[in-house]
Amino acid sequence: MKPSDFEAAQAALVAARRGARAIAECPPGWRPGDLTEAYRLQNAVIAELGGGGGWKVAGITEDQRRTLGVPQPIASALPLATLHDASIRPATLRFADFIAPKIECEIAFQLRRDLPARPDEPYSRAEVAAAMATMRLAIEIVDPRWPAGSGTLAEIADGFNNGALVAGPRFDDWQEIDFTEVDIVLTAAAPGPPARELALGSARAILDGDPFATVVMLANAQPEGSPGLRAGDIVTTGSCTGAPFVPGPGLYRAEFSDLGSVELRFE
Repeated sequence: MKPSDFEAAQAALVAARRGARAIAECPPGWRPGDLTEAYRLQNAVIAELGGGGGWKVAGITEDQRRTLGVPQPIASALPLATLHDASIRPATLRFADFIAPKIECEIAFQLRRDLPARPDEPYSRAEVAAAMATMRLAIEIVDPRWPAGSGTLAEIADGFNNGALVAGPRFDDWQEIDFTEVDIVLTAAAPGPPARELALGSARAILDGDPFATVVMLANAQPEGSPGLRAGDIVTTGSCTGAPFVPGPGLYRAEFSDLGSVELRFE
């Protein structure tokens, strides 16, 4: 990318985030030429938005990577300002702060200590597990800013379409949980009761019920130029329920079998 195109794309993505408006077009000059360039643009956008506080992971299977056209698992930093806690009460978000939001129900993990990039010595699963503080039930709001068809690299630069992440209850004993038995129901009371079902799913959708394996993938494929995985970061591992559109303001609840639920309210 030419420096002028890089700056223009960065400005457009930041403005789209802050103004909750879609970008009308993605000129060829604004599209990253490779993964390194996509991450460089992503890092610049995240820095201007105030820095990151978490990660999302994609391309976790060979089929997904083939579809996306990437050689390895990919990731996006999540702006700290878009992370919301719902461990005690529902998180509250403004519907007007999003363009065309969708909801994904996910399993997330939060780090206890740093995992700096270590390309010459891959982390083992046990090492990554020892660095985890807790598992959290989560809802990601997906809200792309580029027009459809802009390409995988442009989407990576745009935080892989992240709009917000709502993190709910914590489970310190997460290694005792059988995720293959965790079924998920997403319901909405929008704009009011009675609640209606929006989506059904299962944690089996993520690597046959092993969502933690995606965190290990991220630890060993950290985005170039990023600050790395840091204590306190939340890593969310992918949708277990598809991505239905948010129909409007109201209360949304994701129930994860007997583990409990996470809720958010759009007002």
